[in-house]
Amino acid sequence: MEKNKAYSRSFEKYSNRIIDQAKLALEDDVGIGDITTQAVIENKSRIEDAIIIAKDNGIICGLQESKAILEEGGLEFKSEKKEGDTIRRGETIVKIRGDVREILKRERTALNYLQILSGIATATYKLAKRYPGKISGLRKTHPGLCYSEKRAVKTGGGHTHRLGLYDGFLIKDNHLATIIREIFRNEPITEEKKIEAIKTALKRAKKYRIDNRFENYFIEVEVESLKQAVAAAKFYKEEQVPDMILLDNMKPQDVEKCVEAIRNEADMEILIEASGGITAKNIAAYINTGVDMVSTSKIIIAAKPIDISMKIIGYK
Repeated sequence: MEKNKAYSRSFEKYSNRIIDQAKLALEDDVGIGDITTQAVIENKSRIEDAIIIAKDNGIICGLQESKAILEEGGLEFKSEKKEGDTIRRGETIVKIRGDVREILKRERTALNYLQILSGIATATYKLAKRYPGKISGLRKTHPGLCYSEKRAVKTGGGHTHRLGLYDGFLIKDNHLATIIREIFRNEPITEEKKIEAIKTALKRAKKYRIDNRFENYFIEVEVESLKQAVAAAKFYKEEQVPDMILLDNMKPQDVEKCVEAIRNEADMEILIEASGGITAKNIAAYINTGVDMVSTSKIIIAAKPIDISMKIIGYK
């Protein structure tokens, strides 16, 4: 399977969902109303200009969400940057004009999106620049922000992997544990039983994919040992699945052995992914093993937000 087909997603069809989620986030913040602004701003038709400025260096992302939030309030939104552009401390990102009550009501939610998503895009960019085509995010996202955060990964130059449970077959350890219990009841778990569970799961996934005409959906299986990796690669030669093998929570030296063994069995026909405990500090060791992809949740859930603020023009 081609790497881009397996790991990279388009977000155009999710635009409405992204915008709806942003508006819902605003509703959560506003509640019954911005009582502070209602109390202290007496002029109900006051028009002001404001700017959104960078207070850190990074890669900008979140303009789609912030634009939807601000324009819904009738505000003029003029972006000085595009998604994925580099921003420098002190630069103006967006110019805003309109009802000051709407500016103040929508400020924080718009900034939250810009700060969080720019942080993810920046963290991804730092790794993707060093290892182009090798970095992917995971499904470990903050609830409600899946599409936005995955889009931020793509904006930073990373791959997005599957967006949700509907977006590909990924057979994980708990699937295999359940199959082992189904087949072997309460017998002691052995490596051979785990391999049998892997084969059973792959057969079932293949049949389900055929029966439901899911030809474009990849089948990936998670393995935790050299024996399991070899068994999955040998199974490919018989059944043409899995499309991908995920080497989970292994040390770099063990990943390297698995990569060599898989290539000996199936050459370059299977994509190989390493995941689990991978950070910016140890990622080079995993990249150097020869895997096709390294996936990490750190570029999303551990990304530091970029400091971005909004200022009413004329007030310091």
